[in-house]
Amino acid sequence: MEEYVVRTEDDWDVYLHRYPGKDASSKPILFVHGMGANRFNFDLNESHSLSRYLAEHGYDSWVVELRGRGRSVHEDKKKNDWNFEDFLHQDLKSTVEFVREKTKSPMHWVGHSMGGILGLAYVECYGSEDVRSLTLFGTPMAFGRRQWGLKLWGLMVQVHRFIPTMDQETWGRRMLPLVNKNRKALNFFLRYLANPDNMDTATALDIFDKLVTNEAPGIVLQFSDWVRNGDIRSVDRSYNYTKNLGRVDIPAVFISGVTDLMAPAENTARHMKRLGSSRIRQIVLSLKNGFSADYGHGDLIMGKNSPKEVYPKVAEWIADMEAK
Repeated sequence: MEEYVVRTEDDWDVYLHRYPGKDASSKPILFVHGMGANRFNFDLNESHSLSRYLAEHGYDSWVVELRGRGRSVHEDKKKNDWNFEDFLHQDLKSTVEFVREKTKSPMHWVGHSMGGILGLAYVECYGSEDVRSLTLFGTPMAFGRRQWGLKLWGLMVQVHRFIPTMDQETWGRRMLPLVNKNRKALNFFLRYLANPDNMDTATALDIFDKLVTNEAPGIVLQFSDWVRNGDIRSVDRSYNYTKNLGRVDIPAVFISGVTDLMAPAENTARHMKRLGSSRIRQIVLSLKNGFSADYGHGDLIMGKNSPKEVYPKVAEWIADMEAK
């Protein structure tokens, strides 16, 4: 693995981790993690690493670690607050320019959850010159009225206006002994973020140990606005990403879990029709559709059988995009 540092216009250092392709002609893929996560979203361990899998299949894998996690931190604590637009217009704009300069080629974007929203938003705002296709895992384009759990969370999280964000990293590690001894406790904490029955204990423990990441009040409050009001919009509410999905004119595949509570498959099916691309596909991971489990949210990438039944779907999709 190679490591690079990208300096943003607002003076943050954003780290990139690269698994080079087999030769100089290998096409680049940019992996963008979700909210409250980090680069381990796509490179958790030896058995669950979509970035390494695609590198082994001939692609040039670049995994970004957005501001506020890993080594992408700022020494000035006064700057340790951020929102969606900071990720989009600072971290990812600089990252895309850096990867494009290094590889001399447009890239395929692979995002999970918020990382997928950022992919859609990037194409809306900056066009398709640098991005050839989108692979979007559990990516909401809007939030529905029936997502009561999220709406309740959106109301409760308003306390972030008055108290600091909980130290999720510390609490995640403190809970390791508990979840290691008690599978029921593990299932309780995973239920909303994944189908716990579709994750083995070792992988779940790695998630608590390596993947759980703190977020700033800014992005937490902005996400709260989305789930309470339905549409995804800028922090100042001047731009509505949901209403501008028609600007996304590149191929996109949505990989959905039938039990995903964050991005329900039926919501995705309804909103993906709003995209301006003629090449859009949805893959719903369910027992009914021939998969080994009814997938949820995080287990789309880190499920028991994701490496053998989901990762090949991504490789096939990107290969098909390269062939056209």
